[in-house]
Amino acid sequence: MTRVEFLDQKWNPYPLLPKGVCFFGRLQEIHHQGQEWKVSVTREGKTYNRRFSNFFLHELHDFDANNILIIGDLVAISDKGVVTLLAPFKQSLPCLTLRLEHLRRWQDYIYCMREFFRDQGFVELKTPTLVKCPGTEASLDVFSTEFFNGSHKEKLYLPTSPELHLKKALALGAEKIFEIKNVFRNGEVTDHHQPEFTMIEWYRAYDSPQSIQRDVVDLVSHLVQRIPDFRAPLGFDTFTIPQMFSRYCGFDLKPDTTAEQLKALAMKLKVDVKSATTIDDYFFLIFMEKIETELSPERLSFVEKYPPYQAALARIAEDGWADRFEVYWQGLELANAFHELNDPQVQKQRFADDLAKKKNLKKEDIPLDPEFMQCLEAGMPPSVGIALGVERLFMALTGIRNIASIHLFPMK
Repeated sequence: MTRVEFLDQKWNPYPLLPKGVCFFGRLQEIHHQGQEWKVSVTREGKTYNRRFSNFFLHELHDFDANNILIIGDLVAISDKGVVTLLAPFKQSLPCLTLRLEHLRRWQDYIYCMREFFRDQGFVELKTPTLVKCPGTEASLDVFSTEFFNGSHKEKLYLPTSPELHLKKALALGAEKIFEIKNVFRNGEVTDHHQPEFTMIEWYRAYDSPQSIQRDVVDLVSHLVQRIPDFRAPLGFDTFTIPQMFSRYCGFDLKPDTTAEQLKALAMKLKVDVKSATTIDDYFFLIFMEKIETELSPERLSFVEKYPPYQAALARIAEDGWADRFEVYWQGLELANAFHELNDPQVQKQRFADDLAKKKNLKKEDIPLDPEFMQCLEAGMPPSVGIALGVERLFMALTGIRNIASIHLFPMK
C-alpha cells in the first residue's frame, strides 16, 4: 500500500494523542536494523531515540514504513510499537526558527522584572491598545485602524507608548505604577527595532530623576542575580550632554546654541549632515557619530541635560536644559526618562510644536487626547517616569545582537 492509498483509504484523519503514549513528536529518522526499528522524533528542539522490535500502524498490521511514513510526519508510538499518524507532513514549514532557549529565558526575565517592581511597591496597570492619540513625537510613524458602532465611526491608533494613559493614572491618584506593554512604531525594521515591540514604563509621583536612575541600576542587578548567564555591567557612569560635546567635539554647547552653529560644528567635524533640515537633525547626527560611539559598552551610561528642543514631555530645568536622561549599554539605547512636564499650558504648546514638525515632515496629522489634557488641567503631581525597551535590555543582558531572534514571528 502506498502513502496516498493509506491516507485516502485507511487513515483516520487527525486523531487525538492516544492515552498512555510517551514517545511522540515530529519524525526525524526511521530505520530498519535486523529485527529492530530505530526511530527518532524531535520535540521542543530536542531529539529522542527509541528502538522497537514490533512496528506497525494501528490501522495496518502489515506495511512498509518507508512507503507510508515520511520525515516530518507527526507520530505517536506506543511501547509495543503501535504507530498512530497524528498529522501527515504535506508542506514545508514556514521559514521560522523556534528558539526555545531564548523563549524560556524570556519568560523568566519578564517574571523577574514584574517581581522587582512588585517588591518595590509598584502597582501594575493595564492601559488600552486602541487609543485616540498614539503619541505626538514628530519622528514616529504610527499604525491606525477604524472603530465603528452602528453609524458611529472613529479612527483609532495603536500606541507608540502607554505614556499618556499612565500619566492620567497619576492625576487620578496613583503614585508608583508600571506597565509592560506591546507598543507599535511604523516605518522601520532593523537589528534593534521591530514595528511591534515590548516596552516597560514606570512612574514615581512626588519623586526625582535620581530615583529612576537607582531603579534602573537595581533592576539590572536584580535580573543578573536571579537569572543564570545574564551578564552584568561593569558599573555605571553619568554624563551630561554639554560635558560630552566639550570632551569629544571641542564645543561649548549651550541651551541657546543655534542650528547654524551646530551645522558649522558638523562641517568642522566632517559629519555628513546633508539630510538634516532641523536643529534636532544636526544635534542627533553629531551625537550619534561623535559621542554615542564613545560610550563604554561594558558600563551602564546615563546621559542627561539635553537641549531644550529635545525636551519632548520633560520639564525645562532652571539652568535651561531639558530635565531628562537616556540610558545606554552594550551599544544600545535602552531607555528614555523624564522629569515629567505637568504644566497644561506648556504641554499644549509642546503638542502644537510636535504637530507642526509632523506637518513639515509630511507625516500623518495626529489628534490629541482631550481626556489627557483634562487630567493635566485637574492637576498631575510632579512626577518622574521612564520608558525602557524590554527586548533591548534582554539583548544587552544576553549578548543577542538582533531583536528578531527574540521574536518568534518577527516582521521581515
